[in-house]
Amino acid sequence: MDAEVFLTHSTDVLRACSTIVTALDRDARAVMPVLDMAQAGKIASNLDPDVYRLGGEREGEKIEGYHLGNSPREYTPEVVKGRDVILNTTNGTRALEKAKGADHLVAASFLNAERVVDFVRQTTNAITIVCAGRQNRIALEDTLCAGLLLDRLWDGQEPYPVSDSAHTAYTLYHTDQDDLENALRGANHAERLVQQDHEEDLDYCFQVDEIPALPYYTENRMRLYDDVTSD
Repeated sequence: MDAEVFLTHSTDVLRACSTIVTALDRDARAVMPVLDMAQAGKIASNLDPDVYRLGGEREGEKIEGYHLGNSPREYTPEVVKGRDVILNTTNGTRALEKAKGADHLVAASFLNAERVVDFVRQTTNAITIVCAGRQNRIALEDTLCAGLLLDRLWDGQEPYPVSDSAHTAYTLYHTDQDDLENALRGANHAERLVQQDHEEDLDYCFQVDEIPALPYYTENRMRLYDDVTSD
């Protein structure tokens, strides 16, 4: 992974990127990632209440006054279809903010891994994967997702040379790939979500290649790549 890149992936498996993928797959018009409640409120104040939904969390729990939390299972077609989602999360939306300068920025998760890999193969061979982590620390689930993406992009053969972080993600994935879900459930963040009664989100977010949606960042929002290219 190189600092001078053409494309950036932001990865936050639990749960922001999984939520973005799900919302767009269920016909949300766009997802607007924001850094804090003030930014979310400013955007919402300029919109008709019928055309947006506020979603997000702090420390894993729904923000008071918001329509939705950060569980992707909440983002049903009945709730988000045809609407903009203003999304405010502890870790994921901050990772997206850091990656905004890339020529191309997409949201990656286990759910849409194959769609992301296909896009990279068609677009460039130079990428950076930005793992959101948790509270400025490494998150096992994000690292394993990055490793899965690299394994597919490299066709199971690590090239030389690569960065230390790429090597670590790839090696960790190869260590755990035969029992991936068990490894993921042992992650600190996963255990915390279980304690907060969000275990069903783990079942959902750890599904691989379930959704073909590709969230693509353009004009300060995430939209389906297929919609962006058809405009």
